[in-house]
Amino acid sequence: MAVTKPNSSLPFRDAGALLKFKYPGTWNHFLSDHVILFRVTPIGPMETEVTTKWLVHKDAVEGRDYDLKRLTEVWIATNDEDREVVENNQRGILSPAYSPGPYSPTHEGGNLQFVDWYASTLIRAITGGPARMAAE
Repeated sequence: MAVTKPNSSLPFRDAGALLKFKYPGTWNHFLSDHVILFRVTPIGPMETEVTTKWLVHKDAVEGRDYDLKRLTEVWIATNDEDREVVENNQRGILSPAYSPGPYSPTHEGGNLQFVDWYASTLIRAITGGPARMAAE
């Protein structure tokens, strides 16, 4: 456990994790001792802000109930690795050799759900009626 003061009333310490996704911009990890919140905000066509927050029990004291470095180091390293992957993808997209393709249902399901919702919402707004998606 990263935090000695539980952040929940679960009767056991190793409750595993609950992952909650709200694509495309947020995802959250709920654990019995802390919560990690991620938010991805587009700033412009070439820039995105990633915000990560760690929530611990309101009475937890840094240095006594948790070590900040131990609590955050895995996700700071993961965010850095993800940033490198995204920057490399962006370089590829900017290449004259790039040709867009369909989303992967296996790896980009959240993106597909968001695009379907967004397109459906636009169609309803434009037509004033229910949207019909091409896949229907």
